[in-house]
Amino acid sequence: MKNIPCGIRSWLFLSLFLFSTASCKNRRGEQSGQPVYIYSLETPSGLSKESTRALITKFTGDKDPGELVQSDDSILYYVSKNDLNTTFEQDLKTGNFTFNKSMNRYMGDYAPKLPDMNQAVEISEKFLRENQLYPQNGAELKLVHKGGLRSQGVVDGKKGGPIVDKLITLTYGRVLDSLPVIGAGSKIVVNLGDSGEVAGMVRRWREVKPGQRKEVAPEEMFTEEEATELARRQIATEYGANTPYKINTVSKAYYDNNGRILQPVYSFETTITLEGDKNTRPFSYLCVIPMLKNSPEPLQLITVDARAKELIKSRKAGEKDSTDRKDPKTDD
Repeated sequence: MKNIPCGIRSWLFLSLFLFSTASCKNRRGEQSGQPVYIYSLETPSGLSKESTRALITKFTGDKDPGELVQSDDSILYYVSKNDLNTTFEQDLKTGNFTFNKSMNRYMGDYAPKLPDMNQAVEISEKFLRENQLYPQNGAELKLVHKGGLRSQGVVDGKKGGPIVDKLITLTYGRVLDSLPVIGAGSKIVVNLGDSGEVAGMVRRWREVKPGQRKEVAPEEMFTEEEATELARRQIATEYGANTPYKINTVSKAYYDNNGRILQPVYSFETTITLEGDKNTRPFSYLCVIPMLKNSPEPLQLITVDARAKELIKSRKAGEKDSTDRKDPKTDD
């Protein structure tokens, strides 16, 4: 069969890692026998440039969004003519959207008044509910990461100035059958600024079609041993046949490809050691292998992030949060 790509972006590794350490970690040889399913996702209807304009006004405050740019794959893009930092993006096929408000007043030494983490969670979830963005099945929503954005200026061009917390970032993921959902979809990220203002968010969430899950038979799936061999081959393909690696944990998960379905996968949390490269320390690497021998929807791992290998390898001095901003503060 074709090589199955493993590389995915750092926010994906972070989300799965936090899920798995909390409840889903399986050591090799300890795989549970719980059933897994293929879930069908609902497809939104009635989305258009006009409905997107209404969301732009609602969430960014721009009363006259003007012309929107539409890509060949039905994604609408908006950038405010008054402030390039005010943006909105929506996929008309899925309804997924992202927005960011202006950050101009947050520049420099400005220190916003941020809520504490407990207040931030309350504000975030109230915002989701009031704007009909909260999942229909609230049990599927799980807070997987508390982070934020910090800045530090330079004094007299020589020494670092005070560290200022600019934003709080809350990342939510999805749980089905007590397993995490990873991939491009099934996540909500909320950025909170001064006095709890929602300064931006990412919403990639579609409801599961009720009563339309299909149990996967054992003969339709790779065993953990077969998946382990596929992971070994892929690591060898990406890093070289003789590259040392260690599999730390093997977990089950579901994968949201932003397509039609959620499907089961194996995730291998590994440590890669590049021999002969003294400048690169051993680094964590997440390898995802489809559980289905004949997947109805191939995983698009490379197209999600073709630079994943470099992103993961470069995460030495400062971690990135789920919005790919450097040096987040954490409160886990």
